[in-house]
Amino acid sequence: ERSNSMTKKYYIISAKGGAGATTVAAGLGFALAAAGERTLIVDGDSENGCGLTVCGCEGMQVFTLADYARGACRAKQAMVQHPSYGNLYIMSALGCREESAVCSAVRETEGLFDFVLCDETAQKICTKAYVVTEPYAPSIRAADAKLCALKDGGARVAGLIVNKVNGGLILNGRTGYPEEIAKALNVPLFAVFPEDMELTTGEWRAYSMKYYKLAAARLKGKNVK
Repeated sequence: ERSNSMTKKYYIISAKGGAGATTVAAGLGFALAAAGERTLIVDGDSENGCGLTVCGCEGMQVFTLADYARGACRAKQAMVQHPSYGNLYIMSALGCREESAVCSAVRETEGLFDFVLCDETAQKICTKAYVVTEPYAPSIRAADAKLCALKDGGARVAGLIVNKVNGGLILNGRTGYPEEIAKALNVPLFAVFPEDMELTTGEWRAYSMKYYKLAAARLKGKNVK
């Protein structure tokens, strides 16, 4: 099942808890919105709604996709407009375990957005998948298994995102370079994001956002390294 609309729908997935798929989706969403792109982040966390928290929108929702699934609201009503970025919206699957309902809701927003970033949900309606990993052995092994599962399932894996990269650990030989990790996993390296301890406090360092802006430019089709 694929959409032929101009809206670009991307599936962002990690294979290990804490690798940072939600943070990556949020950072890319901020960067795309800052560049003038109409962007929707679909948070697939049905238990905690972490996407709302990471995006700074916790408690702002009136409806979630759980309400949409039981017919209590329309898809547009399940979206939260970001307080700082007028063209960035978050749709939370809090309380909703029916991925078919998530896919249906995203289809209802057709034409409203330039980019839809699906955080670990709605894979069926996405044209490309990006796998997020940390540069550590447990996460890399999990990413390898996830990549195999995606490819075996017919998904188009567009690239690897290496998150929480620490330059000191690379120089000390404790972790590999992102390029080496991507080569070992036999997948193109799409983006690299530095370790940023500010993220857990809801802050975004300008240094980190520089990398998200580069990745957003690549999502838009620009030829940047």
